[in-house]
Amino acid sequence: MDGDTLHVLLDGKDTTIRLIGVDTPETVDPRKPVQEYGKEASQFLKNLVQGEHVWLIFDREKADPDKYGWTLAYVHRAPDGLFVNLELVRQGYGFAYTKYPFQHMELFRYYEKAAREAGRGLWGLPSAPTPAPAADPAKPAPPKTPEKPAPTEEQSVTVYSTDTGSKYHAAGCRYLAKSSNAISLKDAVARGLGPCSVCKPPSK
Repeated sequence: MDGDTLHVLLDGKDTTIRLIGVDTPETVDPRKPVQEYGKEASQFLKNLVQGEHVWLIFDREKADPDKYGWTLAYVHRAPDGLFVNLELVRQGYGFAYTKYPFQHMELFRYYEKAAREAGRGLWGLPSAPTPAPAADPAKPAPPKTPEKPAPTEEQSVTVYSTDTGSKYHAAGCRYLAKSSNAISLKDAVARGLGPCSVCKPPSK
């Protein structure tokens, strides 16, 4: 869709995923002109994931869709486990989006700094922002990169919740007519949701 938003086919349903922790120049926002290096960022993301299988990992506080109805997630490419969100920052195609805290914020900041110092991607543009000098000139060790996800069976099973109900459902259940939120079975159980007695989704 653009450099930090993509479509995945999730249980046969087109789902829009907004990448947590990265912000790329705009290309599709009708309120803004196409920004410098936006097309390059979009193409880079397309090259990474088009036609590939991916794992979606959620920050617990960000598992629900945002105000645009997009699902916020970390995306890992299968089978090599490439951390797509971080790769955009590491290669200089996007900024670390630190307006809101997230699990890997320090890792993203570290690799944004490394990309900026190396002049990679958008950091090599004449218009690239110049940061304030760091207080401590010592080079920090990189934070630990998250390992390739190894989801449990519960994490790999997708079920659906409604905005107000106390049950989780299988795709196509009649109770999903008004609202449908894709979540993992593990998260559904953690939220105290029970299986729907009509569509009988998986319980383990």
